[in-house]
Amino acid sequence: MALPPRQSSMRRPWDLSPWEGDLEAYREDLYAGMAFGMHDMRAFAGEWLEELLRVGYYGMEESLGLPLKQQSGEFFSPPRSLPIYGDAFPARVGDVGQIVWLKLDGPRSPERGYREISVSDEPLRTDAAILAGLTALEGRSLDLGALHEVLARVLPLRGESFFERWTRTLEDRHTREELQSTLQDLRHHQSLDYALMLLRYHSPGFDDLAIEERADLIAETCSHINEFLEVLHKLMTFLEHGKPKRRGPAATKVAARDVKAAVLRDVDGLSNRQIAEVLCMNLPADFLIKGDHPRVRKMVRRGRSALVAALGEGGWRDQAQAMKDEAERWHSRSEIQRRAELEAEALRVPYEEVLKHLEERQTSRARGERGMREGVPL
Repeated sequence: MALPPRQSSMRRPWDLSPWEGDLEAYREDLYAGMAFGMHDMRAFAGEWLEELLRVGYYGMEESLGLPLKQQSGEFFSPPRSLPIYGDAFPARVGDVGQIVWLKLDGPRSPERGYREISVSDEPLRTDAAILAGLTALEGRSLDLGALHEVLARVLPLRGESFFERWTRTLEDRHTREELQSTLQDLRHHQSLDYALMLLRYHSPGFDDLAIEERADLIAETCSHINEFLEVLHKLMTFLEHGKPKRRGPAATKVAARDVKAAVLRDVDGLSNRQIAEVLCMNLPADFLIKGDHPRVRKMVRRGRSALVAALGEGGWRDQAQAMKDEAERWHSRSEIQRRAELEAEALRVPYEEVLKHLEERQTSRARGERGMREGVPL
């Protein structure tokens, strides 16, 4: 898909009226809200992306190791983070020691005559936007049950990544079979490494914590990522398909079921009754008399129409044949070759490496079993 063309770098938005080249005035208006005057979503997104690039990620104040915050009362202006701007001091409050910034040069009180001390724990808007974008790109929904099982065995040490531990675990001949299966189910070590990066950056002493505490922090971070991705998906789905005061349609689920029915017919060659069994659908009451399943028949027709609309008649015909050929190749492989291919696809590692490890493990296991039968210690 082609990206929208960028505007010429010679024509900058703040060069136009009413800003007349004043970048700071333009930024003030951008933070105050310009959606009312923007009719192009892509252009509006581009303006904010340019601003995020200008500002960057403030994150932590490195000399203090403390998070920077939005100045109180300046939510609708460019970020002037504490303590870089203003006379501000950090304080830990609450049972968990949350950091807030006490700003000593707050607004003046007309009644009392002095400047108020204001408290800020609001994250910088730009930091929140960058973190949201990174999480949408790097985050993946993870099975938290499988994650807890993996963290008990595959928790990175100081300076290590999940990818390194993951690879080492898969190479270990003594790794339990059930853990390998869990690693395959979990799949996305990339998302775990992203969560690990966030924790190491925002909590500089993370690697010095006890193993159980580190594991809990990673699990909770992944839980929050799951929630964020779910809410983001709901918002995008609503914007695309939502109706006022109605739940979102199940069109995607219906389409997926219809396409599955068409694939079972055109690729697997199943009958309507067999398709109904695969999709866990009841047979109609008059099936023994008429031998027809109208619901499945309609599903196959709708699914095939969707596939043809997307690929064209020739395209769907070629795809169906390719799927048949792939199935034939798959069934011609040995059990260990199939397992190696599944692991390689799940973990995104070379098939040959996985196959080699599985064959070595199989040989070692066979040698051990033979030694036990013959009473020969290994």
